[in-house]
Amino acid sequence: MKLDLSGTNAKSKVQYRNCDRNRRDSTPSTTVPHPKGVMVWTGISANGVAKPRFVQPGGKINSEYYIQKILKPFLKDDYCRLHPNGDAVFHQDSTPSHASRITQKFLTEQQVQFPRPQ
Repeated sequence: MKLDLSGTNAKSKVQYRNCDRNRRDSTPSTTVPHPKGVMVWTGISANGVAKPRFVQPGGKINSEYYIQKILKPFLKDDYCRLHPNGDAVFHQDSTPSHASRITQKFLTEQQVQFPRPQ
C-alpha cells in the first residue's frame, strides 16, 4: 500500500492505493490537518546516506536526547558502514545540542573527528 499526501490550505488529502493500481484509480479517502511539523536527522556523505532518524513530535532536543537517539544509532549503524576506516570528518551545525561540551566529549570518546565549534 502506498500513501500520498497533497497539501491544500493546511489540510492534506490522503490517498491510499495498492501498488498494483495506477494513479487514475486512486481517490482521496479522507482529509486531515497537517501536523505542525516534523523534525528529522540524517547524514549525507560521498559514500552514501545515513538512515533518517525522526524526532518524536514535541520532543526536546537536548544533548542527552541527541546522543542517545541520534548519535549512538548513527555511529553503530551508519558511520561504520559508510566510513569503515573512520576516515570522515563529522560536520554539524551550531545548535546547542550539537555544540555542547557533553556532545563534544561524547564524539571525542568515540574517536570521531569533527570541527570544534567557534
